[in-house]
Amino acid sequence: MADWILAAFAITGATIYFRAAMSLEKLQVGDALGPQVFPMIVAVCMLLSGLLLAWETWRKQASPADSVPRGRPFEVVAAKPGEDRRHQLVLVVMVAWTALYYVAFEPVGYIVSTMTYLSAMLFYFHRVNPLINLGYAAAFTALAYLLFSDFLHVVLPSGIAPL
Repeated sequence: MADWILAAFAITGATIYFRAAMSLEKLQVGDALGPQVFPMIVAVCMLLSGLLLAWETWRKQASPADSVPRGRPFEVVAAKPGEDRRHQLVLVVMVAWTALYYVAFEPVGYIVSTMTYLSAMLFYFHRVNPLINLGYAAAFTALAYLLFSDFLHVVLPSGIAPL
């Protein structure tokens, strides 16, 4: 059931995002495609992801006997009693954390909000040396910043201005 809900949210979010991308103002001078191209690509990828998840979930429910690959040396183990509840809680916290990242993006700025978001996600999902996780978060943040600011000429939010 959770896969159906996630697929529905992905498809709905992609549709809303696509409509928002279509409503972006077209430039009179410059690029013929305008600022709509990148958001449209993201929306189409989100829509395809949601549709693929829905199709896979439907296929898994339509033939549960065929959903387990044959000839593989593994045993299907049922989830432990509290494990599904824990997974749902992790999903809810991830969605809330991502929503907080989107809200903080503009006022706090790209660098601080992205470093904080990625560091927290890496600390939870990739439990190794915290300095390695900080390095990954810093490297991704720096590369994405250079890509968007220098290559694509996108002005990223700078955050709180010094007094």
